[in-house]
Amino acid sequence: MLYMIANFNFDLTRRSLEQAEAHYLTVHVPLAKRLPGLRHYVIGTNAETKRIKSEFHRTAILGFDSLEALRAAYRSDAGHALRKDEDDLIEEGRVTLLEGRVIV
Repeated sequence: MLYMIANFNFDLTRRSLEQAEAHYLTVHVPLAKRLPGLRHYVIGTNAETKRIKSEFHRTAILGFDSLEALRAAYRSDAGHALRKDEDDLIEEGRVTLLEGRVIV
C-alpha cells in the first residue's frame, strides 16, 4: 500500500481560519474522495505536546494500491480539480510518500 501523507497550513491571506476549515471540509474533502483508486483517506488537525511540536495545522493521509495508482488518480479530472483547489487553499505543505503495511 502506498500512503501519501500531506502536512499543510491553509493560505489565510484571502480567508479566515474558520472559512478555510469550512472550505476544506465542504469542497476539498469531497474532491479528494472522488480520486479513482483511493483506498484510505484520513484527515485531522495536528496535535502537540510539550515535546512534540507541529509546524503544520492539518494532515491528510491518502492510501492507494501503488505509486502508479496515485499518479493515475492525480492525472484524472478529479485529481486536476483537487490540485487546483490545493493551489487556492494551501499556503505551505510537505508531502511524504510511504510504502507501508498495516501491522495492527
